[in-house]
Amino acid sequence: MTLEEITAQLNGSTFWKEFTFSQNQFSPRSGQEAELADNIVWLGQTLFVIQMKEREQPTGDSEAEGRWFKNKIRGKAVSQIKDSLRFLAEHESICISNDRGHRFEISSKDFLQIEKIILYTDAPALPDECRAMLYHISETAGFIHLFEQANYSQVVKTLAVPEEVRRYLGYRRNALNACTDANIKVVEADLLAAYMSDEVVPTPTSHRLLDRLFDDSHQTDLSPIMNRLADHIQHPDSSDDYTRILLEFAKLPRSAWRAAKERLDLAIAQARNGEFKRPYYFAFPPTDCCFMFSPIPSERPSTGLEGERTRVTGLSNLTAIAKYLLKTSKGVGVLVSKDGDHFHLDWCLIDQAWEYDPDLDAHLEKSNPFGAVGEKKIDGFYFFDS
Repeated sequence: MTLEEITAQLNGSTFWKEFTFSQNQFSPRSGQEAELADNIVWLGQTLFVIQMKEREQPTGDSEAEGRWFKNKIRGKAVSQIKDSLRFLAEHESICISNDRGHRFEISSKDFLQIEKIILYTDAPALPDECRAMLYHISETAGFIHLFEQANYSQVVKTLAVPEEVRRYLGYRRNALNACTDANIKVVEADLLAAYMSDEVVPTPTSHRLLDRLFDDSHQTDLSPIMNRLADHIQHPDSSDDYTRILLEFAKLPRSAWRAAKERLDLAIAQARNGEFKRPYYFAFPPTDCCFMFSPIPSERPSTGLEGERTRVTGLSNLTAIAKYLLKTSKGVGVLVSKDGDHFHLDWCLIDQAWEYDPDLDAHLEKSNPFGAVGEKKIDGFYFFDS
């Protein structure tokens, strides 16, 4: 596969196809066509603008490879990043299609954070001083991340969660500036390990921690479920924009994915065993959103027209109650029901300002389906002891 194909596949899997844009041609003027960027990731108020350069005919000549790096990476690719920013600044909006084929209007005023990224494949003879360049500073474009493709893949696959990659890029920018000021030489693995272990500034030995990283993806990975979300959503407000639910999960760090996966697994186990103990919920204050997971009581119908009405009503009511109890403006709900050897996972999003409801308060004092809540710190990454 080409570098563009590899990146599209990697980004589509990690950031989901709803937020990945691999075909970004548009018409700035009648009869003209331009490309906004080779690849774009759009996560709410954050935009990744990605340009790629692939060394198609590598040589064994280090001087020739150094010239290629200077001309293609620090020259052409940087110029294309500038063009991308200029296109966004000059146009009120630009229409592009995501990797699901859905069209969106993209506008620079919608973004608080734009990360500029250049990906490249290199030749074995590329000089070490080129390979050690992890960023480029442009007078007009600012800080631009430089990633060799294998390093980018390692970062995205290791972090695995959209919000973690977004945070990492911010950390990487600050850490590389700090390392330059302190004359500390680091490689990508040092930066990655330092981010995961909350080191303020990485060191040349930080990468050793990656050897002790505990793989608990089975406890945190929501991607297989989220990739099938479009087939299972219910719409209490008649909206069909399921990407808003995906975006709420994309805003969560890995620790919150762990909390969501734990509660979803508990709800599925109850549905499998024909039990109904209680619904589960938690809030993530930085995004003002709560998440509710519940099985449907086994005595309630869950299939056919009556079952579908029961599921939709129960899902909407439980999500609204969780949202009210946790005092958030948004609530994402998941209802699990069993159908033979299979499970239904119904989803909904309620998005409206929180308001005090004395009637609901009085009802919940008599009958509250949820347990007590408390603050809890959950780590995103775990490491074996040395």
